[in-house]
Amino acid sequence: MELILDPAVVWTARLVLAAVLGGAALAKLLALEEFAGVVHNYRLLPESVTRPVAYALPVLELVLALGLLLDPTRRPAAVATAVLLALFACAMAINIWRGRVHIDCGCFASALKQRLSWVLVARNGVLIGLALLILPQAPAARPLGALDLLTVAVASGALLLLYAAFSQLAGLEAPDHRLRAAPAPGGGQR
Repeated sequence: MELILDPAVVWTARLVLAAVLGGAALAKLLALEEFAGVVHNYRLLPESVTRPVAYALPVLELVLALGLLLDPTRRPAAVATAVLLALFACAMAINIWRGRVHIDCGCFASALKQRLSWVLVARNGVLIGLALLILPQAPAARPLGALDLLTVAVASGALLLLYAAFSQLAGLEAPDHRLRAAPAPGGGQR
């Protein structure tokens, strides 16, 4: 438990989540109308609130990203981030259960098209876990030294690269592995 409460681990989680939220928010803001269509495609909200919610989500993500980086707001921002990610995961799960996996998850708006899948729901679960790492108040947090700062920077960068690679892979369509009828020997029909 002591390792989880280590300030270097907590700062790594804070930076990774802030980068993910900030990157997602910026991508949505750059394609706001398209993102409004993505929110509409989920078919979970009344038509009258779809556009306002789509406009508010990237702003909320930016506020949470900033809140994660500021000490006085890190805990409430972590709770709100976990709740928001859980809502996103639930929205994806509902549509998967409905058989609507063909729609874009909307995680990064037009920057990365990702069809809904349980893998994306699990990815949100991992991000929720990072948010929960931020919550505990360390009894006596030690100050970060130069090596700690380097560790946080390298770990955050590595985790963000892993997240980006995972997101790219999750966006790929699975190959069709169904058996295809092989042509008859000799190429002729019977």
